[in-house]
Amino acid sequence: AKRGELSKPDVMQAQIRRMIADPKSDALIENFAGQWLQIRNLNGVTPDPTNFPTFDDSLRQAMKRETEMFFGALMREDRSVLELIDSDFTYLNERLAKHYGIDDVKGTEFQRVSLAKGSGRGGILTHASILTITSNPTRTSPVMRGKWILEQILGTPPPPPPPDVEELEENEEAITSGSLRERLEKHREKTECATCHSKMDPLGFALENFDGIGAWRDVDGKFPIDPSGELPTGEAINGPDGLKNVLKSRETFIRTLSENLLTFALGRGLEYFDKCAVDEICRQLKANDFRFSALLGGVVNSKPFRFSNLQREEDE
Repeated sequence: AKRGELSKPDVMQAQIRRMIADPKSDALIENFAGQWLQIRNLNGVTPDPTNFPTFDDSLRQAMKRETEMFFGALMREDRSVLELIDSDFTYLNERLAKHYGIDDVKGTEFQRVSLAKGSGRGGILTHASILTITSNPTRTSPVMRGKWILEQILGTPPPPPPPDVEELEENEEAITSGSLRERLEKHREKTECATCHSKMDPLGFALENFDGIGAWRDVDGKFPIDPSGELPTGEAINGPDGLKNVLKSRETFIRTLSENLLTFALGRGLEYFDKCAVDEICRQLKANDFRFSALLGGVVNSKPFRFSNLQREEDE
């Protein structure tokens, strides 16, 4: 790095390949995925045992492992980062496959599994790890899921709710009087709630076929699931596949991913003067078919990262 060799494309690519092949990259995968996707929060989640009797620690660990192995495969095989949003494979063991309703996966060891088109699965948004951490203990939360997508995928976090906003009623009478969607839509009629919920709720409703621990369902209690919605832009979304199509077309996803990896690499929040570095990382990604190596190379060769490394070396 001191000789400026990392600025040469072939040297950079060789260095990136070595970095990916190094067993230490497991720590990068676990720590970055844990931080960006918030799957480290899975350890603190306790779904209600009455509503979700199949959930236990074995399933919790399997959920986390799926996301880590999937992320690792995309990185090591230098696949497109867009596959984070939509992919035709994942990693499952028998326990998690059964939870997903997928047959022919046996044993405790994880294996690569091809996903059928139209299965609803594919990409991190359909991983039980993400779906569980964005749910309430007793039910799904389209609001939490929509908020997570706005924050972690699109980099556009909504403002906090007004301090005097009423909580959604959760008593037996309310639950049996209408679907969760109907109750949320009624809640959204309040002027102070409407603007933010119009952005969050359609994203979350698209994932309503997944229950509070990520299993597929067609009904919520006695009410059929309606996974359709419309964004403030007028774009229609219907179910997880429709949601993924919308997110894949968003340049903001590429920027948010780049910002998060640069933040992780620097060990600090980004400042206004880091904007040019993020612009260049995004440019490199687009120029190289969104390959993971372009993302990693863009971060490693960015001015903020090289400067922080130089400072570290001088301090030593």
